[in-house]
Amino acid sequence: MGEYSFSGGYILINLYFDGCAAFATATLVLALIVRKLTKGRNNMLFLALCVMILLMTLADRRSLSYERISNIPAFLEFYRYIFKYAYYSLLGLTTTTLYLYLCSYIGVWHRVKDAEYMLLWWAVPTGAYAVLLIQNIFSGNLFHIDSSEKYVETGSIMALYVIVLFFHALSILTVTMYRHLFGKSKFILIDFMLIFNIAALLIQTSSDRFRISCFSYTLLAISIAIIIQRPEEMMDYVVGLQNYNAFLHAVKTNFESEAPKVYLFIRFVNSRSLRSSLGLDNYLVLLENISGKIERMCRISGLRSENYYLNIGTFAIVGDINKYEQIMDAGRVIAAYMLEPIKIKQMEIMLDARVCLVECPEDISDEASLINFAKSFHHKLPEERHVIVLSKIAKTKDFRIKSDMDMIISRGIENHSFEMYFQPIYSVKDDAYISAEALIRLKDEKYGFVSPALFIPAAEESGAIHEIGDYVIEEVCRFIGSEDFKNSGLQYVELNLSVAQCIEADLFEKIDGCMKKYGVRPDQINLEITETAVDYDPETTDRNIDKLASVGIPFSLDDYGTGYSNIKRVVSLPLSIVKLDKLLVDEMDKPLMWIVISNTVRMLKRINKKILVEGIEDKRALYKFIEIGCDYIQGYYFSRPLPKQEFLKFLKDNRSVG
Repeated sequence: MGEYSFSGGYILINLYFDGCAAFATATLVLALIVRKLTKGRNNMLFLALCVMILLMTLADRRSLSYERISNIPAFLEFYRYIFKYAYYSLLGLTTTTLYLYLCSYIGVWHRVKDAEYMLLWWAVPTGAYAVLLIQNIFSGNLFHIDSSEKYVETGSIMALYVIVLFFHALSILTVTMYRHLFGKSKFILIDFMLIFNIAALLIQTSSDRFRISCFSYTLLAISIAIIIQRPEEMMDYVVGLQNYNAFLHAVKTNFESEAPKVYLFIRFVNSRSLRSSLGLDNYLVLLENISGKIERMCRISGLRSENYYLNIGTFAIVGDINKYEQIMDAGRVIAAYMLEPIKIKQMEIMLDARVCLVECPEDISDEASLINFAKSFHHKLPEERHVIVLSKIAKTKDFRIKSDMDMIISRGIENHSFEMYFQPIYSVKDDAYISAEALIRLKDEKYGFVSPALFIPAAEESGAIHEIGDYVIEEVCRFIGSEDFKNSGLQYVELNLSVAQCIEADLFEKIDGCMKKYGVRPDQINLEITETAVDYDPETTDRNIDKLASVGIPFSLDDYGTGYSNIKRVVSLPLSIVKLDKLLVDEMDKPLMWIVISNTVRMLKRINKKILVEGIEDKRALYKFIEIGCDYIQGYYFSRPLPKQEFLKFLKDNRSVG
């Protein structure tokens, strides 16, 4: 290249470009630090890339400033030589870091580390670049200070640029191979910026007058920050961890690149109730405390992991498969931590946590299944407080049922495997069974009888509860409209409405239409709602209740005493019956609790509500609740829930109860 001979005009232009690049990159670095975008491998590599671009730009700018001095002294030429050394060193580091960042974002980091051929693609040129710079100290064959004490670059400097251009070509190839992970527009823009960077480097090598590589690297970093890093989309700033979007991207890239990973999922299942009881501000403080503890435990365990907050009290720690033991250790410490009360201001909070460790692809082999597992794993685990290893429970029947629940429900709907059962309700006044509660049951062709405690919550979560609810309404109305019902001696049937049904826009039309279809009078059906349903969406629920009550359909409040019983709601709703939950029956031998139960019944009777008590299993309990004025009794003392034909036979054989 010969000795530098820039005109002052070109030097000023180059200084201007470097100044703009330095300002923009410094701003980007500051933004990353202030916004705490320094957690996770991708963020750390990107931050390192930006810092290197900034230092490279400052070194280039400093060396350019010496070129403006005419008759430059020898000691300044030496400084220029030092800054050029810094520039070329940082150029190599920046380029290799850019390649590693792209590999990390795409998810092929493990291949760079583990596959010999990929490691060679990275290590050999990187090593060659380092060797060239080191040997130049002794040989000066790339750049040196000549006998006239002037800084000189030789033609051999092209060897450094060739290696830099090789890494750019390798980056373009890698991005192109995995372009489906970027999306079309992002792929095109990143490839364009890499090609633009190559063009800037080629221009710089062909002419001493245009030193625009630092500016082009800055534009590339800004492009990555805008279209790939997307900090506003990938970070939860309140909790201080990567968010659900970042987790989805990580899962996608991990499976696409076949990277074996260990996932540690943490969920406190009382998240919703804590948010309600603590208030939003205190709840966010709780989340921040937990996330901070998780990160500290990871550091103590020597674990460099990717940590995420997935919403609704769910956290995930993701690490390479060779970090299994460290992740397990971190999980044990976190599980133990969540057994202890957490202090928030003057309150002590107890977490009901589940912790599960999953190996992928060994335990879960595809992206969709892992994401679904992350959403619902707490429903599938046994109620234990230690780290549960998925591979150790995956073959148990209980876990298989819970894991296959969506398929079981879908199969049940398709194969008509749902069946209505009925449990008789005894009327104290009539000394007879005048009503029954309709209960749905599921017998699966693979697993046999599946508990409603399992399939009802799963159906509510998946949305299948609407189809199941429609089936229940249809079957109950069909039964009430049949000759069997007319001959049974029953006056009405109680039918449960789920939370999801209570907020259906067309609930009235469904029930009213079905009643008309089978000739069911309003007084022949009683709709049961829970306190949870009433409070979930009061406006929609009230509207539905009012419309149904306006045609004469009575209502019962189910599970009274298990939630935050709201007397105002009990008074304001058109309720005919209030059902005391079995949990109150179980507490009847506690003197103080019995006082509460007795006074509750007395209060409800004074506001003209009928009282039904559930869960009566022996004669002593029966008479205790009759004595305090309960109107209806339901429980195993009389009968368990029965299939329709067995139920009809039971009624026929028990016309007189007394």
